[in-house]
Amino acid sequence: MRILQLILFVAVFLAVLCGPVVLAARKLNRRGYPGALRWLRVIVPAQLIVSLGTIVLADEYGQHALPTLIVITTIATSALGAAVLWVMRALCPARLL
Repeated sequence: MRILQLILFVAVFLAVLCGPVVLAARKLNRRGYPGALRWLRVIVPAQLIVSLGTIVLADEYGQHALPTLIVITTIATSALGAAVLWVMRALCPARLL
């Protein structure tokens, strides 16, 4: 039963972390920015590193509300990744994005 809970937690974590940026990239791709999907190779690993790094550091420093911190960090990193993709669309020319 514990392994099923762990699998469910990891699946929900990855869906919440990577879902918005993937949806934003697909939306940009449909709007005529075909390079938006290429940025996923950079943004998704960066999101994972930032989120897991923050969670590990919080655990090492002995934070008392670790589950709350995990949820907040995951949602904030997810929103930041989608925002970075939209900012790159505004700053880069269409041929570079």
